[in-house]
Amino acid sequence: MNRIRIPALLLTLPLLLTACGSQSAPIDTTSADTSSAPAETTETFDVPEALDFGGRSFTILTIDEGVLYTYFEDVEAENGDVMNDAIYRRNRKVEEYLNIKFEVETVAGSTALLPRAQQDIMSSDSTFDMISTHIIRNNATLVTEGYVMDLAELEHLNFTKSWWNSSFADTMSIKGKTFFASGDMIVPNARVIVFNKQMMEDNSLPDIYETVRSGSWTLDTMGSYTKDMVRDLDGNNVLDENDQYAFSDLSNTGLGTSFVHASGQLIVEKEGTDSFRLTLQDEKMDTLLNKLYDYLYRDGNTKITNTEFGNGNVLFGSQVLLKLQVLRDSKTEFGVIPFPKYDESQDKYYSSVWNGLVCVPITAKDMDCVGAVMESLAYYSQDTLVPAYYEKLLGGKFAQDDDSVEMLDIIFDGLVYDIGFCFDNFIGCYSAIGTLLNEGNIALSSYYAANGAVYETHYQELFDSVE
Repeated sequence: MNRIRIPALLLTLPLLLTACGSQSAPIDTTSADTSSAPAETTETFDVPEALDFGGRSFTILTIDEGVLYTYFEDVEAENGDVMNDAIYRRNRKVEEYLNIKFEVETVAGSTALLPRAQQDIMSSDSTFDMISTHIIRNNATLVTEGYVMDLAELEHLNFTKSWWNSSFADTMSIKGKTFFASGDMIVPNARVIVFNKQMMEDNSLPDIYETVRSGSWTLDTMGSYTKDMVRDLDGNNVLDENDQYAFSDLSNTGLGTSFVHASGQLIVEKEGTDSFRLTLQDEKMDTLLNKLYDYLYRDGNTKITNTEFGNGNVLFGSQVLLKLQVLRDSKTEFGVIPFPKYDESQDKYYSSVWNGLVCVPITAKDMDCVGAVMESLAYYSQDTLVPAYYEKLLGGKFAQDDDSVEMLDIIFDGLVYDIGFCFDNFIGCYSAIGTLLNEGNIALSSYYAANGAVYETHYQELFDSVE
């Protein structure tokens, strides 16, 4: 994992935080602004300084999904926004180091990415060097249609370095081939749980930060917090916006996925190199579904949204980090914690990631340049984009105490990438638990009997397409 020091303007303590990646020495980011050279690290940056690509354009296809910084971006100038300015500096450093010029084509929404990529790849004069894709949509098709290359074919990429997230190479490879990457060049937009501090105090609930620290923040512990939390405050015998609830954002099927990953479970597990299995029939999945129904859904709060959390009558909410600004204007004082473990025997806390991935089309013309640019983007992000991301989060309303800072450390240390999530293409396998919960249905075996064949066929086609 990357270890970074939070800028002094944010904290009065010399806290070390963890960002996505593998082990490295501390990087000094006391100033969010950085010079032309990255901060000191014991790791070597192996892209030769002598490389010179003659000012050629490096063209990237990306998406506008309305959530900034979750895909690759280029910006024309600094504007005072800490992350905008970090991206600007990062991109200019890479351009200067390799003598290239970024060109970015942005399509509106993830559904527009595949046809544009197909058009370019099938043309006689393709232009894209890299594609920044949606976390779920299109990735399976890009592989099955043979549109993207195994990143092992590229020079200069080294996924063991701390500026890459090492977990994706283990969990996302298919038959030993890695088609997508994730790391510091795109910030990890993890899904987290937020809690209402005043409601915790009013209900004399145990210190939840200490519960997390002790390793005892589990599904069953969450159930003890949510028990009897739904209350008809106005006495009209109807649960409405004026009443109190245990959890918000329950209508989001992705919430179920986050609980699956937090439980140390993948939707699709690889068996050896060449085969896979779906986990929806596992006993653990059935237990998870039943516990979530009992602890969160049984009392009828399935339609509550994060609007109600901001109004102060909900104990827990859920949101991806970059959307927490929706709570910035609320009067509710809240903290951030990871999703709970399945049980206390689980080794650590895990968090789903909801940001884009990067891949390389088979028609990219200069493999030496593509590998050098991708490695440089990830490397230079470590002392520009990563500390700016922490500053962005810590400057938000939720980071008013050192405890929330520590929780970020835990969250970023357990990011999960899953073939059954990133290659789902919205066929519904990844969201099965959330779908059932929204329907008030805990008959997982019946659900799989009705839908499993579709899911099995989808992933069999994916694995069969890779030779």
